[in-house]
Amino acid sequence: GRTDGGVAKMWLNIIPPMVKAVQKAGGTFTNCEFRDIVFDDATNVKCGFTHDGWFKTLPGKHKRFFSSYYQHVADVCFVHMVYDQIPERTGLEVGPGTEYWPRIKNLQKAAGFLSISKSTTDDLCEIYGICDGSKYVATSDNRVSPDFHRASQSEVEKFKKTLKSQKPYILVVGKRYAYKNYGILWEGIEQMPESFKQKYQVLLVGVPEEEDHGIETNAIQFVPEEGMNAMYTGAAAFVYTTKYEGFGMPPIEAAACGTTLILGPFHRDRMPQVFGDLALYATSGDEMKEALEKVAAGDVPSSKKLIARSKLYGGDPKHGWNEVAKDYLEYLIHGPFRRHTEGGQHCSAIVDDPEDCRFVTTDDGIELAP
Repeated sequence: GRTDGGVAKMWLNIIPPMVKAVQKAGGTFTNCEFRDIVFDDATNVKCGFTHDGWFKTLPGKHKRFFSSYYQHVADVCFVHMVYDQIPERTGLEVGPGTEYWPRIKNLQKAAGFLSISKSTTDDLCEIYGICDGSKYVATSDNRVSPDFHRASQSEVEKFKKTLKSQKPYILVVGKRYAYKNYGILWEGIEQMPESFKQKYQVLLVGVPEEEDHGIETNAIQFVPEEGMNAMYTGAAAFVYTTKYEGFGMPPIEAAACGTTLILGPFHRDRMPQVFGDLALYATSGDEMKEALEKVAAGDVPSSKKLIARSKLYGGDPKHGWNEVAKDYLEYLIHGPFRRHTEGGQHCSAIVDDPEDCRFVTTDDGIELAP
């Protein structure tokens, strides 16, 4: 339904190149319209999820079904999209009657899986015992838009003039649920000397902070896409202390702007391959204090190297969303699939030669490999 969240951004970026590639290869891509979201060149229809056998009437001999949000059908080859296991990891109720229960049921029924990160794939094994990830799971890390880049000084100054305070700012973006772990930011700040707390402010994009932590704290509710480069570029540091995510796009956005990163347990322990030693890490108030001291002293990783790393996750179109579209589409075509499941028993081979219907990424999308 939303078009501004991370999940929506993914689908809006990967479906168009998948549609074009399928059509060029002689296939049909059918989009089940939801809230009037349609895709150019796709066959956009109102789907009859409640009617048994409806999907068998759609064009194509070898059908594949995948859903953006927990939908399942029983009469065609069904591949399940997996974003994260945050509810399980954070102790939320996931049993029958909850919004998460269909996802859990689908894990049992699916022929295979599409995963947004190595962390998510690891969780399939650790929590549900689906440990043959390299075989039945297409894992492709999320990406960000290539539009994220370091802003000019004039753009940064223009953004700063819209703020309540002109102090250098420590940036926090998004909701601050308990598992986001921002308590360690405030603990670290409270340990900093008065000179630091007088020099800097904390800028929150989202709800205001209700407690007083001895530092000026300001909140803005929304920053338009065109203003985000300046917001990130102007920050003294971007803080993202989360314990769990599916992937976590904001640090990549900030990295593309060359902004110093202070990251939490998720990136340090579950996704170290993304930033490695190009980020500062904090998993406690004491470690946050150490990271903030480095920011204040200018003892931070190279911005140029950080920008270069971000290109692997969106800055270069060939390594951006087009690569995710390629990875997912090839799995949907080739599998392999769990044939013993409800969704797997309908998965017939589309091609006989495993080298057929392979794709390469281009600046504009994906196309059949030569």
